[in-house]
Amino acid sequence: MDKLSAMRTYRRVVELGSFRAAATDRGLSNAGVSKQVIGLEAELGASLITRTTRKLTTTEAGQAYFERCVRILDDIAESEAAVTATQAAPRGLLRISAPMSFGLLQLMAWIPDFVRRYPQVQLDLVLNDRASDLIEEGFDVAIRVRTTLPDSSLVAKRLGTVTRIVCASPGYLAGAGTPAMPDDLLAHRALVYSLSESPTDWSLTSLANGNMVCQRVVAALSINNSIGLRDAAVAGMGVALMPVFIVAGALKAGTLVQVLPQFRCEAHSLYALYPASRYISPKVRAFVDFATGACTEAID
Repeated sequence: MDKLSAMRTYRRVVELGSFRAAATDRGLSNAGVSKQVIGLEAELGASLITRTTRKLTTTEAGQAYFERCVRILDDIAESEAAVTATQAAPRGLLRISAPMSFGLLQLMAWIPDFVRRYPQVQLDLVLNDRASDLIEEGFDVAIRVRTTLPDSSLVAKRLGTVTRIVCASPGYLAGAGTPAMPDDLLAHRALVYSLSESPTDWSLTSLANGNMVCQRVVAALSINNSIGLRDAAVAGMGVALMPVFIVAGALKAGTLVQVLPQFRCEAHSLYALYPASRYISPKVRAFVDFATGACTEAID
């Protein structure tokens, strides 16, 4: 039995809480993972894991062994990173999860520069408005647009600010009237992004006195994609609260106009998330550093 390989497998079983997830993470079969863990138990003469149909837990001996494995494996990885020349250059497969609209309108505008700068990195981009589980799904980095982040074992690097405005088409406003105050929005058809933390609660701050209003709107259309939301607004379907980078072209073309310009909408932050570790792989570090500069320039 390859002891280090078995230790790495056991560590991932405990961290992921699943033999199946560990098998995917380690590129092994379920039977291969079980064989390695059983081999460790036989060599140690102790049960490491208690399994039921619903839950996997470590025994007292298993938890102590897990903690020791983590220290040993991290020490080995840190030593290898310090002395292996190939670690100095970013290389290998980098899996990135990003929101669909941000990916299409922002990420794809500057990712070619990243590829040219780091030709030994192979990218696997997954654009999806669903919040992917980095560990379970094997992503190296995820980009998230949020006002706040939940407590997590992931490292969060802030990349920039996503400014937002209330907007509508000139045709819609000609027929429905132009809101002058936040509470006027109640009389309008609201177009909302359904995956937002609070789709129908729009926070607006007066530029004149700094007073903030949390205005609840009535959704005439709820949609889970921001590009679709923009297109609905351009089509005259109602009033929308949108990130500026998504509607910039429509504003320039005059197919959308800003509503309530005397109020500042609550901004979102853009984050890069990646699993915590005692060291960051060169490919992840390179991408996060590159993204920090590219996103700040593009969306701040």
